[in-house]
Amino acid sequence: MTELEAAQAIQAHFLDRFGVVTLFVLTVIMMVAFIEAGFRVGSRPGANHAKAQHSQVRAVMGAALGLTAFMLAFTFATAQTHYETRIQTMVEESRLANDAFLLAEFMPEPYQGRVRQLLRDYLGDRVRIHDLAAEGRIDEVLPLVARAELLHRELWTQSVDLSAEGRIDAGLRNEFNDSVIGLMDTHSARLEAALLNRIPYVIWVTLYLTGALSMLIMGYQAGLVGRRSPLATVTLAVAFAAVMMLITDLDRPFMSLFHINNTVMIETVARMDALLGRAP
Repeated sequence: MTELEAAQAIQAHFLDRFGVVTLFVLTVIMMVAFIEAGFRVGSRPGANHAKAQHSQVRAVMGAALGLTAFMLAFTFATAQTHYETRIQTMVEESRLANDAFLLAEFMPEPYQGRVRQLLRDYLGDRVRIHDLAAEGRIDEVLPLVARAELLHRELWTQSVDLSAEGRIDAGLRNEFNDSVIGLMDTHSARLEAALLNRIPYVIWVTLYLTGALSMLIMGYQAGLVGRRSPLATVTLAVAFAAVMMLITDLDRPFMSLFHINNTVMIETVARMDALLGRAP
């Protein structure tokens, strides 16, 4: 994925244009507005004859709230899966880079030094990307994402050149190539989980629609009864918006509420630096 393609993938999602706090406030306002609208419809003078239908409205309200809870659980599980994929691919990427770095020690010079430095630069960039993403500095992340693919190609070129010279054992070459290919695949999986495999718009629309209709029916039920609790109204709206905020942040490429612990990658870079420092 090029820098331009990564930028387009980030900008393509409409909800990413809003901060999580802004989205939280807007969701609360929307939910409260639908509850208020339902209450006004239910409490209008011409609706008094509908009080005989209270039991039916309560049943519909319960079904709507249950459906909303199901949609929330489903969407949260999807976002959580994307988050866990990022963690798993980060650990796998560290392992593959470390394996390739150790295998490079058996290569002749100048390939040994070049390959080990490329792997150190690659993993160093991954740590840098993690730090920049946590700070929300997206413009500085995109060039590093593009550079990662250049480093992949350079690593592969080094392996091909070394094999062409016949200066590497076939078993070592195959193991090293497997590690490099694994790095490429893991990189693609991380981009897929972070930028491309997002929760579809149709799910977001359905989730907000079911939530809004549930609030509308709940307000309508309160209007039929003629009484409402402002505390209960705001509490439900805040609870819904809070869960929506968590789901949104989990699904975003650059999270603000959740952070992935990249200690494994940092320690791998530190080991690489130590070995490079001992190299002649």
